[in-house]
Amino acid sequence: MLLALTVALVVPTLGGAAETSRATVDIEMLEFAFRPRTIHLKVGIPVRLTLRNRGQIAHQLESGYLHRVNVRILNDALHVEAPGLDFARLNPGGSAPLEFLPRRKGRFAFACTIEGHREAGMTGIMEVR
Repeated sequence: MLLALTVALVVPTLGGAAETSRATVDIEMLEFAFRPRTIHLKVGIPVRLTLRNRGQIAHQLESGYLHRVNVRILNDALHVEAPGLDFARLNPGGSAPLEFLPRRKGRFAFACTIEGHREAGMTGIMEVR
């Protein structure tokens, strides 16, 4: 019974049962850069954005774009759905898959907002076409 309820909540978040494809993008977090620095997404195509901290210190990703979309965070021990994401912070060696449905076109900045990281160049662009 709980599983059916979870599925009913998950499917509408990403755009309905007609989901046939999903874009997957891996983003590495290093001192002090994101790789790739620019990611390309398409409106209406669900995306799984997997963050991987390959650095030696904690890093985070924050984007005003993610503040305004429904986001699902999944891993073996965690399943969270939220009406927007303030930031995702990862310790060294950590990873986090984020799923969302891009609905607006444009170029949207993202950055590591830990003190000094953005200033050191840890920024990127999410381009949604």
